[in-house]
Amino acid sequence: MQSTRTNGQTTVNQARYQGSHRTGPFSDIRALVPVLCTGTSRSAMTETDIAHFDTFGFLFYRQLLSPEEVAAIQQAAEFVWTEELGQAPALDEEMHTAPFVERNETLMTLVDHPLIHPILAELLGEDFLWSGSEGNRGFLKGTPIHHWHADRPGAHELDYRRIKIMIYLDPTTKDTGAIRVIPGSHRMPFHEDIRPFQENHLEGIDDFFGMRGPDVPCYAAESQPGDVLFFNQSLFHGVYGKTGPRRYIALKYIERPTQKEHFVSLKRWSEYAFHPHEGFRRCDRPAVRAMLDGLEDLRVRADRVVA
Repeated sequence: MQSTRTNGQTTVNQARYQGSHRTGPFSDIRALVPVLCTGTSRSAMTETDIAHFDTFGFLFYRQLLSPEEVAAIQQAAEFVWTEELGQAPALDEEMHTAPFVERNETLMTLVDHPLIHPILAELLGEDFLWSGSEGNRGFLKGTPIHHWHADRPGAHELDYRRIKIMIYLDPTTKDTGAIRVIPGSHRMPFHEDIRPFQENHLEGIDDFFGMRGPDVPCYAAESQPGDVLFFNQSLFHGVYGKTGPRRYIALKYIERPTQKEHFVSLKRWSEYAFHPHEGFRRCDRPAVRAMLDGLEDLRVRADRVVA
């Protein structure tokens, strides 16, 4: 796979595709994945990519997923939302479904996608774990904003790396609901310097050191279907100007915990990481099985740590 980088973004020059496109709700999108020109998926990451993530807290890959993959993912996502709702959702239907990809075989192929998994292995270590997924569409009426916040805030959280992947199924721009991030805000002392943002987010106060939320300096990950954003969950981010269906899938991954503080954090924020959905447990692909390896022992250890 060849790629070029501009302004923190990577554009993937898609190679030829293998397999045929199946459009059913349980299609296997692995058949649509580009053949890697290099012969090894681990070469997808560069030292520049790693430095960019370590420094700024995110990586934004343009068109990492092919149009054929996107079409299959969109269809499968609508299948899950329809199943959850009991009928086809309206265009502006607001839904938050979790777990999500675990409920559909097509979507499950995102978990260990050959262009996603190697990036995670570089950033989290080869023995990383799964931490669940979400499927979101629409937004609550009258709430087109989501103020600046970190999913895992606080200096004590920064030494334990957790990554969220955002895959938008509809185009977004800065002023129409694209996720915005504050580069470097996952690192001390900057993280603590803007900690007041977290409190204002919780209280719904649109004042961030004298600026309104939309005016805070940031990077807006303006997205087209096929783009994939990886970000550290301690990175401050926000959304302004939500509009339209705004469908997206979130995938979450964590470093394998080794320290007491890691287990305490997981019990506080991500207890579900120790109890994967049955759809995840049923998967027999080696990369997924590796994320289940030793999980029960880790759960027992976590219970002992917080007892």
